[in-house]
Amino acid sequence: MKSVNEILHKDITKLDYTLIPPNFQGDVQSMRLVQGTLSRLINQLGELSATAQGLNKVITNAEKLQNSQNHFLYLLKDANANGGQGEVIGLLKVGQKHLFLFDHKDQVREVEPICVLDFFVLQDRQRHGYGKALFDHMLKDLETSPSQLAIDGPSPKMEQFLTRNYGIHLVKQNNNFAIAPQFFEQSYISKSSASTPALSPAVGRYTAAKPHSVIGSVIHGGYNNENYMGQGHDLDWMTLSSGSPSPPSKHKSPSRPSSLPVAPAVASAEVDSGSGVAPLPEQSPAGYSGARHDSQLTERGYVDMKFYHNKLWC
Repeated sequence: MKSVNEILHKDITKLDYTLIPPNFQGDVQSMRLVQGTLSRLINQLGELSATAQGLNKVITNAEKLQNSQNHFLYLLKDANANGGQGEVIGLLKVGQKHLFLFDHKDQVREVEPICVLDFFVLQDRQRHGYGKALFDHMLKDLETSPSQLAIDGPSPKMEQFLTRNYGIHLVKQNNNFAIAPQFFEQSYISKSSASTPALSPAVGRYTAAKPHSVIGSVIHGGYNNENYMGQGHDLDWMTLSSGSPSPPSKHKSPSRPSSLPVAPAVASAEVDSGSGVAPLPEQSPAGYSGARHDSQLTERGYVDMKFYHNKLWC
């Protein structure tokens, strides 16, 4: 197992989701070994950080960092600890998040600031300037300032740290984040933190006048030949070209019948020459004996529905 000084060559090292230190050189086996060692160190510090802040779950571990491509972890080491092998004594995790924050006018702003997600220094190394050195390195590396940061669930120690070193008194939001009073005074707000725009009316092809549909008129019972011949047809298109909607059709769709009548079918309308009385029709096998022509009945006496072309119903 490699020592901390063999893996981390600088006092402060920035890691991303790959868990590979900058300027790493080696084969695949060496890379896996380095990633395994860093994972154990990160997990240990993450558990200590959660315990110190009184949290129920760990915020920082190697798995979460590997699953977050827009998060970065800064590790602080003491090169002289452990007999010259080095020791990781602090961590600082940051990353961008999509947030909705209230400004000083109680207006909701949609922003994507850099967020401080976890910040921890070993208990016996606190009050020695290590935390400020780590925080200043992050600010310089990301080219930002403390007033432009959003702090995720700041602990009392974190609030005291920012007040003592940077003169910032945090303003807590409703989403567990806290920001500086000067957060919305920065120039970058115009790009990433503009107010949520109001809904604008639909434009383009969705609001353009649509030509009258003949098929739709037939289906809904509003079709009339007079509307599509001569002057009536031209007037309809003139109305559409002007951009105003065409007047609604005066023809209403007839009500749909709930049932169809069943009546006896007369096989022949001829009068018996002997008695002068029309013979009674024979009952069809289907029980339908309405007055139909023979050509409209099947061989078994059923009504052939191909002779009935009623309007389509929707």
